Amino acid sequence: MKRCRLLLLSSAVWLAAGSGVASAAAVEKQGYIPMADGTLLEYTVDLPDSAGRFPVAMVYDGYCEGTGALTCNDVASANALLAAGYAVLGVSIRGTSCSTGTFDAFTAPEWTDGAAAIEWAAEQPWSNGHLGMLGDSFPGITQLGVAGLRPAHLDAIAPWQVTTDVYRDAGDPGGITNTGFGAFWASADQPQNSCRSGIQQAANAGDDGCLQAQVMHAGAEPAQNIGLQGLQHPYDDAFWQAREPGANADRIDVPVFGCYSWQDDEVSSRGSSYMSELDPARTWAVATNGYHGMCELDSPKVTGELVAFFDRYVKGVSNGFERTPHIQLWHDTAVDGAGDNVPAWITSFRSYSSIPVRPLSLYFGSGGRLSLTAPKGSGSPDSYAYPGPSLGNEDGVVFGQHSLLWKAPEAPGSSLSYTTPPLTRDTEFFGSGSANIWLSSTAPDTDLQITLTDVRPDGQEVYVARGWLRASHRALDPRRSTALAPFHTDQQADAQQLVPGQPTYMRAQLWPFDYVFRRGSSLRLWIDAPTGETGGWSLDFTKTPAIDSVYADPRHPSAIVLGQLAGGQAHAPLPACDTLVNQPCRPDLVPAPAGAMTIR
Repeated sequence: MKRCRLLLLSSAVWLAAGSGVASAAAVEKQGYIPMADGTLLEYTVDLPDSAGRFPVAMVYDGYCEGTGALTCNDVASANALLAAGYAVLGVSIRGTSCSTGTFDAFTAPEWTDGAAAIEWAAEQPWSNGHLGMLGDSFPGITQLGVAGLRPAHLDAIAPWQVTTDVYRDAGDPGGITNTGFGAFWASADQPQNSCRSGIQQAANAGDDGCLQAQVMHAGAEPAQNIGLQGLQHPYDDAFWQAREPGANADRIDVPVFGCYSWQDDEVSSRGSSYMSELDPARTWAVATNGYHGMCELDSPKVTGELVAFFDRYVKGVSNGFERTPHIQLWHDTAVDGAGDNVPAWITSFRSYSSIPVRPLSLYFGSGGRLSLTAPKGSGSPDSYAYPGPSLGNEDGVVFGQHSLLWKAPEAPGSSLSYTTPPLTRDTEFFGSGSANIWLSSTAPDTDLQITLTDVRPDGQEVYVARGWLRASHRALDPRRSTALAPFHTDQQADAQQLVPGQPTYMRAQLWPFDYVFRRGSSLRLWIDAPTGETGGWSLDFTKTPAIDSVYADPRHPSAIVLGQLAGGQAHAPLPACDTLVNQPCRPDLVPAPAGAMTIR
């Protein structure tokens, strides 16, 4: 916040000089929305014309929406909707930008304020009373809590790339504290965007109240910083349970158009699971390989579908959008010559429940083999030194698509890998996976990182998906766990240390993904310590040196369980290495087992 305070000090000079920047919008209105407790939410609305009543597209977050949604977080979507005849309303959450009050990220006051802002907007002279919400990331997350309250004038939402359970999705994945992106977001990204937009508004409009709000925010920020606060809460306690925007997803009763990427490097793909709780007849989603934010960035096909969705359910146009496939799985998405994200092919389904997935177990075996049959003979466990260098993958919206860490050579003795023989036919896997591992350690606790890759027929290895688990967090909630998605309680009362040297059963979730392994490819599962980067994430792994051992014998049948999607096959040639978005590629240096595997 030092930079924000410096900006605040300099802004007094800026304001005194009468500095201002003319709005680029032809028709723009700014002001404050009063809340029941006296809090004022900053807003800017851009109108398609100076006269008339319009359907409203609202973007609501703690960045810069209140100073103008056309230039803040969702620029492509907001401008496309303005061009389509919508009033585009940007609203800043309480305690951010020029809004008064105290910022408390991802909690109930955000949701009740958002619902109140919707009802306020419905009564304005520029509104026709019909409103939809949109946004990627932060303004996507806010929609879930607001829609769960069912405000009367909310007609539809379009939440993209969201977290629904902040603790498990991104804050402490697998029970391991994320000190990377989450800390950066809470300490720099969010406050700086909020501060910068507020000072700009204060200067442009001569808004002394905004400047005073910024002074208050700067003083309150350290105490309200979710990143700093979260470090004091390593378990899923009341602090994190108050930050579950998707807790009331089953109450959402308006049409939903979602979008998410499997290799999301900020909020993860785990947050997409809420969509299975929605009414399938009123739910649409696009899912693709890629990075955080790509649903909004350089994806004109998604932007076009968003406008058509709003036209149907907010504007009320009979445009046939309801016949759009409800679930679109984009495959092998890459950047085309125009710089746009384009899939090689798309498969569609009526709903999540109609996707024909069955759990398939691939068992660990001797010699680093993955097979369809459980181990039969006795053998020694496979061991590795913990914590050693791990498979890094910095690719994402933060660091770009450079694959530097992914291409670094494996450090010998610091990881294990298990690989299938080459497949005899194309095979697709969809959704979460579960690494069911019998493990012992010489330490009382240890952290697991599991990484699924595709060993291609051309000798290249491609990143597919990843997951994590702190061994002491292995306790499961049996009511919420499935064969493909273990759900850990993450309660301090359930934490259990390892008995050094004793094989212990645990399940680590592989984050949701969708991928077609082509004929001739092999599946590989890596196990190591989470000492490297994953996108913008850095995990605070346990530091006690140990020898970790993984067992694969009849008494301890370790396996990876994946969701096989019936009939899945590739509809395009094998893509060139490093062309898939956020799926880095490298030469394979581990020989695949002999023979072949047929998965029926």
